[in-house]
Amino acid sequence: MTEYIEIDIVEDEFRLFNRLLLSYNDFKQAHEIASELVKGDYYEKYPENRHILHALNLAVIIAYSRPFKTSRGKLALKSIPEDILCGFDEEKMKIHKQVLTDRDTMMAHSDADANNVIPQVFDLGHRKMLMPTNASPYVIHLLPEVMEKLADMAYELQEKVFEKRMEIEPKIIDKLPLIQVQDEN
Repeated sequence: MTEYIEIDIVEDEFRLFNRLLLSYNDFKQAHEIASELVKGDYYEKYPENRHILHALNLAVIIAYSRPFKTSRGKLALKSIPEDILCGFDEEKMKIHKQVLTDRDTMMAHSDADANNVIPQVFDLGHRKMLMPTNASPYVIHLLPEVMEKLADMAYELQEKVFEKRMEIEPKIIDKLPLIQVQDEN
């Protein structure tokens, strides 16, 4: 059970601050993994290492999407304000929307429509054979040039989140719980 403490801070500002702290880590994780995918030889070694490529692709998409999805709990805003995306051009917005759609339909959830779950039946003459036509997330990954753009987008958002955090932090730092640390000297 989470214990909530009383803090003399404007609640919405405190909750935004906490969302910014969480989002910074999410964008940092997305940037670092996407950068590793682009710099490494993961794409060149496809399909031999398809499981690693798909797992890392999934990790990037999930981490990048977290700040934009509804979060539970009382300590942070449900999601990061959409104005964080101001400055994204049409291409970046298209990638952003596609990443969130992929997350919602094939990565974090199994959306029946997106996965085209209507099976087909092949008539072999002497018998019928059912063939599932599932567009699994294990078949789809972001192309290297898109992954590189996503790495840049995640870094850009990480920096925006940090700037917004630094606007709020001076107003609330003296109101947060203080932990005394003894100097070892």
